[in-house]
Amino acid sequence: MSDTEHQDDSGGFTVRRRFHATAARLYAAFVEPSKLEQWFVVPGYRTPADRMRVDARPGGRMEAVMISDADRSEIPFGFGYAEADPPRRVALRFESPSELVTVTFDDAPDGTAELTYEFVGWPGPADVDASRRGVEGMLDLIDAGVERGTI
Repeated sequence: MSDTEHQDDSGGFTVRRRFHATAARLYAAFVEPSKLEQWFVVPGYRTPADRMRVDARPGGRMEAVMISDADRSEIPFGFGYAEADPPRRVALRFESPSELVTVTFDDAPDGTAELTYEFVGWPGPADVDASRRGVEGMLDLIDAGVERGTI
């Protein structure tokens, strides 16, 4: 093991998915409140668009609140935009725990687009498979929004 590997306790994974949408439509899912609310959720909560503030530029932030379906309790959260290069790339930086999510969008000649979701955390996720399943679930919600025409 190299010295660099000893000093770097990061870990992560990459997920690729093809969608029946353009890169521009997929990019919008990461920067527009009405689209973010459809997939940026955890089971048992909703993230209403009217409770989001989005400044999708490098150095900008997204601030929102998740509301419990069970008791309507609220959990505020947010992330920073480390990169925003519409419609090809967006990077989201989370502070606690320290995580960087870089998403790229590539149009294909057949009208579909490939989304590549790269996750790195410091330290890396304790259960990479569980983290990957969580991302896959969010991507399923984006796909459902694409199919409905709301993303």
